[in-house]
Amino acid sequence: MSEVVRRNGVYGGWTHAGSNRVFVRVPTELKRRSADPSNSWNGNGNGSRPKLDETPIILVHSLSSSRSLKPLIRALGSGRPVFAPDLPGFGLSDHPIHPLDIPGLADALRRWLLDNHLAPATVVGVGFGCQVAVDLAAAYSSAVDRLVLVGPMFDPEARSAARLAMRWARNAPRSSPRLAPTIVHDFIDAGPWRSVHNIRQALEDPIEEKLGDIEAATLVVRPERDHLVPAAWTERVAELIPDSELVVLPKAAHTIGPRAAARLTALLVPFLAGSEDSEEREAAEEKQPAG
Repeated sequence: MSEVVRRNGVYGGWTHAGSNRVFVRVPTELKRRSADPSNSWNGNGNGSRPKLDETPIILVHSLSSSRSLKPLIRALGSGRPVFAPDLPGFGLSDHPIHPLDIPGLADALRRWLLDNHLAPATVVGVGFGCQVAVDLAAAYSSAVDRLVLVGPMFDPEARSAARLAMRWARNAPRSSPRLAPTIVHDFIDAGPWRSVHNIRQALEDPIEEKLGDIEAATLVVRPERDHLVPAAWTERVAELIPDSELVVLPKAAHTIGPRAAARLTALLVPFLAGSEDSEEREAAEEKQPAG
C-alpha cells in the first residue's frame, strides 16, 4: 500500500488491480503490520500481504465510497484484517472510461482480491454493495468464504426512479447526519452523469436471479428502521439463498453510522467466528492420516 494517509485511526492508500489504482481503507493495526519488513505488502501484486491470522474481511460500500464505511472499520477493531476498497469509478479509485455495470464491478473486485492475495475472503456488502457482493459470490464462489448482506438492494418493486426517490425521502430523516458530508463528497467526486449511471445500473440489476447460485454461508442483516429496503424483501433474499440466516439490526437505518456499526459488529462476531472454526476443522482434517 502506497501514499498512505491517516484519518482518526483509519488508514487509506492506493493498491492495484492490474494496471488500475484502487484506493483502500484499513484499520490502524493492519497498516502497522504491513509496514513490518517481514510482512511487506505493497498492494501491487508483487509482494505478499500482511500475515493474517484470520480470513480477510472485505467491506463493499454502497452508492458512495468506502469513506462511508469508516464507522464499521473502527467498530470491527484494528486487530481484524479489514479492507474497504473504493470500487472502480467510486471515491478515489481510478475511473474507467465507461462506468462498469454490476458484473463488471464484481469482476474488478475479484481481480483486486486475487492481485492482492486476499481471496477467499468474508465479503460484507452494504446497501448497493450487496449487489456487487452477490454477483461476486454467485459467479466466483472460490473468492468468497462467507457472505454478509446488510440492507440488500434493490428489490423488484423499487426499480423505477420515482419509487426509489420516495423511499429515499422516507429514509433520509433516520440516516446518520455524520455521514451526510461524506455522501455529498462522493457524489461530487463521481460527477452527476456517472452517479446517475451508477443508480440506473443498480436498478436494472436482477439480483433475485443470482441468489440461488450462492454457495457461501450467508448472513442477511435487516436494519430495523430501514425505509429504503422493505422487510419483506430482506426476508425473501434470505429464503432464496441456500445457506443463509436472517437477523435484525436494532435501532438502525439504511446508512450505518457509528452506533449502528457497533451493534452490527456484535451481530457479525459469531458469524465470523464460524469461519474461523471451519478453517480449524479443515486444518485438522488435513493432518489426519490417509486411510
